[in-house]
Amino acid sequence: MGKVVIIEGRKFTGDKEIAAANADKAAIDRIKAQMDHMSLADLKLLSQKLHKGKINFGTKLGEDFMEEVDSYIVSMERREKDSDGKSEVRTTGRKKDDSVKLKENDPEIEKEARKILEKQERTRKLILFASLFVAAACILYIAIYNITRMRSARTTDLLSDIREQAARDAEHGLPGSGEDDGGVVIHYVDENDETPEILPEYLDIYNKNKKLIGWLEIADINGEAFLSYPVMQTTDNEYYLTHGFNQNNDVNGCIFMDCECDAIKPSDNLILYGHHMRSGRMFGNLVKYEDENFYLTHRIIKFDTIYEHGEYEVMFAFRTSLKTENDISFKYYQFIDANGPEEFASYMNEMAEMSLYDTGVRAVWGDHLLTLSTCDYEEDNGRFAVVARKIE
Repeated sequence: MGKVVIIEGRKFTGDKEIAAANADKAAIDRIKAQMDHMSLADLKLLSQKLHKGKINFGTKLGEDFMEEVDSYIVSMERREKDSDGKSEVRTTGRKKDDSVKLKENDPEIEKEARKILEKQERTRKLILFASLFVAAACILYIAIYNITRMRSARTTDLLSDIREQAARDAEHGLPGSGEDDGGVVIHYVDENDETPEILPEYLDIYNKNKKLIGWLEIADINGEAFLSYPVMQTTDNEYYLTHGFNQNNDVNGCIFMDCECDAIKPSDNLILYGHHMRSGRMFGNLVKYEDENFYLTHRIIKFDTIYEHGEYEVMFAFRTSLKTENDISFKYYQFIDANGPEEFASYMNEMAEMSLYDTGVRAVWGDHLLTLSTCDYEEDNGRFAVVARKIE
């Protein structure tokens, strides 16, 4: 516990507060020494100075003193009235004519007042400087965030244009500008395993960043894009939380596949993660699937790996949270491969119970699934997930 001092019946803590209280007490004592010789008019002048802030104090002792002066004036006025209006007011046995008047520019009082005002001015400037610093830091952060967001959006648009152009070229039998250098090296693929050829529309993008594993696209029933992003994969599930496609620092991150998922085999369930950005980027709008009417106009999810095209129909949309290691309840983010038809069916039942509505779509052992996962701000460590079944 810090230092505590009682001064004039009030408790003060901390060196600064105690020092301010001692300074106030010293100033008050000096004024009180003169009050013994003041007339009623002098005391009223003193009271006016105190109320107008011409004599200021740094602690509650100043307010106590102001009340003391006012009470003293009321007491003197009462005694003056009781003496039938006599002009003499006794304080220490002297007459009014012998009293010492409070000067407008009393040196000691003015000195103390200047000290207090200077201290208050320094404090005000310090607070102002700190406020300006915080405001400048916030403006800088917002500016950097917006620049990063626009740069990320431009990169996605550029990659989308490259993808569309490459698809058109492939449709017309035109060669792409890139060359397949043997496929993507993925950590869980044995070096002796043969890697499939990369689809022509993704070859140029892959050559820009060999961590590309696919492309995710959702459109409404009228074909208007809801989201469209490249999907990355590394052995580190943390990397693309803070890096963009060009591997620069980016708070938006990238959509990425869980490092344990195998796009070649493929795994029973491919899990894709993305930030829930308040701007709506990445998976910021994924929670719109909580509304069944939104689902009805966005039932189909397209997810191409760089090796094959794929379409999925939404089965479930649910809210949940991260579980502790010792929690034995179902953890959707750990479901990548089932050990058999019974375990697969059990997982389906778990997700069906959590789903916000019934789509009527079901999966059976042998089907391949796609899970989109993002943070959910409804609860601590909340997650929102959309699970879809591949249309074979």
